[in-house]
Amino acid sequence: MRSITLILQILMSLSYNSASMAEVVFDEIRSKAIINAINAKVRLPSEKMRDTDRKPYEVMKFSLIKPGDHVVEITPGEGYYTALLSRVVGEKGKIHAVDPARAFKALPRIRHFFPNYIKRDPRNNVEYSIQNLDEIQIPENLDQIWMVLYYHDTIWTEENRMAMNAAFFKHLKPGGVFLVIDHYALQGAIDSVTRSLHRIDADIVMSEVQSAGFILDASSDVLAHPEDPRTDSVFELNRRGKTDRFVWRFKKPHNDSSDFSQNRSQITN
Repeated sequence: MRSITLILQILMSLSYNSASMAEVVFDEIRSKAIINAINAKVRLPSEKMRDTDRKPYEVMKFSLIKPGDHVVEITPGEGYYTALLSRVVGEKGKIHAVDPARAFKALPRIRHFFPNYIKRDPRNNVEYSIQNLDEIQIPENLDQIWMVLYYHDTIWTEENRMAMNAAFFKHLKPGGVFLVIDHYALQGAIDSVTRSLHRIDADIVMSEVQSAGFILDASSDVLAHPEDPRTDSVFELNRRGKTDRFVWRFKKPHNDSSDFSQNRSQITN
């Protein structure tokens, strides 16, 4: 009986070590894909200069993005993250870049940003569309949805955020990631600061996203700037790129109840 128990313990140990080794190898593959994307020669010097403030390696590692993923990128802008994400997911992955139609109506000058980028850096694994986010049409079973520095704009552009978040939740696969990054406003700040300062009360985002069914899987302070008073415009000369930003990784839970009871983790980078 003791020998059987010993054999089982050995087998369990081997299985655990194999799984751990596989995780290490997979993490190395992800890290290499991210590094190669950041070092791509096609990236402009102006984009690489922004890396200091945006910390793309840390952010992408935190997001858990990997080769082969299918990702929706909300408001790709001038393609800063599109260039990176499309190279990380590779030929077997896909980036669905979606610009917000309502923002274009208010700010028509930004309409040319992404088309100009994609002409310079054509990517076979990138599809582009312009849509109302509360009526968004995107594929099912997505691995990730990214919304970087835009959630605040969904307020003043009057997206139906309940419908928007419900659509994101529906189209992600169980365990899929909804990554949200935005500029902190003061707690309790009124909605008007979403346009005047381009900031948002983080409690609003947390409440709305969790109300859609997402769970907060982890948060990161990689883009934290505690010296930021959170009271001036993010476009102020001395503030741009130095705002205090929250970085939240939400997940769509699996069907089993254990996902709902998992602990939220605080990650410090």
